[in-house]
Amino acid sequence: MNTPDSHDSRMEVSKGLHMDADPGEMTAEGNRQTHDTLLQPSAYENRIAALEISCCEMNRRLMRLEDQAVKKTVWSTSVETRLESLESYHRQLTAPVNYNIQKISNDSHPYQQGHRNCQEAFSGEVTQNDLVKENEKLKKEVTELKKRNKELLSKVMGKHNQSENMNDDSRLSAVLGMYNMLMVHDWEKLRQNMTSLTNNDGSSMIKKLFDACETHIQDTIAKVNEVLGITLLDDVMTDSNQGVMHDIRNILRHSHYKKQLELYSNIVMQAGIAPRTETERVFTLKCCRVYCLLFLQNPPVKAQWKIEGSPIKDLEHISRKEAKIWRNPELLWPIMKRGEEVIAKGVVWD
Repeated sequence: MNTPDSHDSRMEVSKGLHMDADPGEMTAEGNRQTHDTLLQPSAYENRIAALEISCCEMNRRLMRLEDQAVKKTVWSTSVETRLESLESYHRQLTAPVNYNIQKISNDSHPYQQGHRNCQEAFSGEVTQNDLVKENEKLKKEVTELKKRNKELLSKVMGKHNQSENMNDDSRLSAVLGMYNMLMVHDWEKLRQNMTSLTNNDGSSMIKKLFDACETHIQDTIAKVNEVLGITLLDDVMTDSNQGVMHDIRNILRHSHYKKQLELYSNIVMQAGIAPRTETERVFTLKCCRVYCLLFLQNPPVKAQWKIEGSPIKDLEHISRKEAKIWRNPELLWPIMKRGEEVIAKGVVWD
């Protein structure tokens, strides 16, 4: 098979042979031999022909390989498609089982993470016993959550109950303002009016008045409970009766706030105190009114007269003296506490 390229190659070879010959040595005999040689197929022409045949063979092999590659790509795509179809079919078959398991519990369990995790979790099929155990476990968790929710709700309601109604003139903050005026302004006015009155006398009088107020409030609540048929045990044990007691204390507090000072004279008499001056009489009536309003708070604010064991931070000196220089301090005004919470510091003298 001759091509234009092979013809050009032969021409170049022929030219090269003529160029290599020496002109001075060329004879007629030499010309004749050279001409005969050129008429015969040269070694170069044979090699070129062999290369052409090899190239054609390589082209044919290359085409076969390309066809095979295309077929393999189509076959691979077909296999992937078949695998995807099989996986989709498997998911459709297992969907009802996974739905039933998820319906039992919303928690993340091993058998909800695929077939392999399911086998690892149960080492076999899901049995009725496994479902019963899981159901019991979830019931316990629900019970714990309900208990926790009830505790949180109780705390929230407790904080809500302790929040103040700013429209209520007998709220705790307002009554504490009245108590502070009683300790500072009214007490100082009494001391100036009664120069012979000592801190010890004043402490004894205030304690008697506060004790009489507690007795008065407790007796009043007991009478209301008797009318409503509420016993003390019921008041402690049932939530509904505790709610009733809360309302009773609120009603009594509002009632005592509206009463005039003269109406507290019975409490002063029960305390065994006979005021000697008008200033002393007003002071004793104010003591009873303020402490009754404190004792009727929800929960009640009570006076603590024991100084032993009380932290120094819960006490202050009447003359603002530092605690390190106190000598045998005594309470003039008690520590006011609501449960374990200190509402007002105790005032001491030494």
